[in-house]
Amino acid sequence: MSQYRLAFPEVAIDFMNHDHHEFAALREKLLTLITTDSTAASIEPLLDELHRHTVRHFADEEKLMQETGFPVYPVHKDEHDNVLADMAARIARWRQTGDHGALHAWLEHAVGDWLVAHIAGMDTVTARFAAGKQGR
Repeated sequence: MSQYRLAFPEVAIDFMNHDHHEFAALREKLLTLITTDSTAASIEPLLDELHRHTVRHFADEEKLMQETGFPVYPVHKDEHDNVLADMAARIARWRQTGDHGALHAWLEHAVGDWLVAHIAGMDTVTARFAAGKQGR
């Protein structure tokens, strides 16, 4: 088991669980790569993939929230927007500085802690609400 593996709850919507596991796996790969390979050429494609994955996942969740009339959609959407802005800024900063330590610390602590808390809180509530609306 990787030292970077995260434990988080499953939610009531399958695509969300699938995406959460994909995100966690990408994060884990990046953390391992940063500690074992110092080339930007090997790190950047995975960072780009993590960003694309996050953009798509958030769009899918937001569509689900809109379709089901999730009452606190603006709050959840605002958190998504903040995370994407921070992610883009961190990736841009890494490209400018090449600071592996800062990138590693952000992915390990800020991203890991946020992901677990977000899934356990907002995503669990959102999925439960949406599943109820969809008759699951």
